[in-house]
Amino acid sequence: FLSGFLLFSQSTSISLPLGFSTVKLGMSLEDVKMALLKDPDFGYRGDRDVSLLPGENRHLIETKGGSFLGNCWFQFHEEALYIISVNVNQDFMDYYSIFNTLCKKYGNPKYLDPEKATWEDENVILSLEKPLCLKYTDAKISQELLEQSEAQQATIEYLRQGFLDSL
Repeated sequence: FLSGFLLFSQSTSISLPLGFSTVKLGMSLEDVKMALLKDPDFGYRGDRDVSLLPGENRHLIETKGGSFLGNCWFQFHEEALYIISVNVNQDFMDYYSIFNTLCKKYGNPKYLDPEKATWEDENVILSLEKPLCLKYTDAKISQELLEQSEAQQATIEYLRQGFLDSL
């Protein structure tokens, strides 16, 4: 019945949140660390929760929250926070309650499929993913990374074809 994404109209002009709690997209690594230390819900213990991802200037902070929050991930690109992933504890909260709240606040999702609902504006992509994860993505950085990836793929395909043509 549902094939791929279903497109819904966004029926609100309210801007999407730039992040979760006091942690906002675009913050520096140090600013995020400070915000996490001040908010006990995240369970941040300091630098031992920070790791380096493959690739240049890509850091990741992983925390284990309490009560409503499970594991949370904060991904950086070139020292700016560009993805916040918040697993919500299913013992205290359910998908439908969060989905309903987001629809009331921000209108119908732009995309909806059985695994995920997505709201977008020019700054933020907000996803509610199953089983129960809220994901905030910096729309501009995400688009830049997508374009870089596509350019790399095009180059690889060009070189591949050149190799095949040389046979």
